[in-house]
Amino acid sequence: MRYPYLEEKGRFSPIIAIRLKGKTEWVTFNAYVDSGATYSIFRAEIAEILGIELEKGQRLYVTIGDGSLITVYLHRLLIDVAGKVLDAVIGFSKQLGIGFNILGRKDIFDNFNIIFNEKERYLEFSDNWFLYTF
Repeated sequence: MRYPYLEEKGRFSPIIAIRLKGKTEWVTFNAYVDSGATYSIFRAEIAEILGIELEKGQRLYVTIGDGSLITVYLHRLLIDVAGKVLDAVIGFSKQLGIGFNILGRKDIFDNFNIIFNEKERYLEFSDNWFLYTF
């Protein structure tokens, strides 16, 4: 599945729509696909929308880009990424201050071959593994 980069604050970024399964229904959110992030981390308000009690998750301290730590609560949820439903660990944090949700590697990236095409500004998810010959 191919996603064009979205323009966010004057820059084109690998942001895609994903769906998370809450207590009663699926809800769609945008997330920045980040190959440098171990965990997928969403803003705390998202947990509330999904009907999840934030602090009932496993508490973890995660180092962010500037070297500081934020508190993240991990929950296991169903996530729909690129048309594939996965059982994944998703974190929620009140301290996520970057303005967008993060889709990280854990439980997500190992299910796809992911191509970041910066030149043409698109992201491609494929569950087919290709053999490249040089």
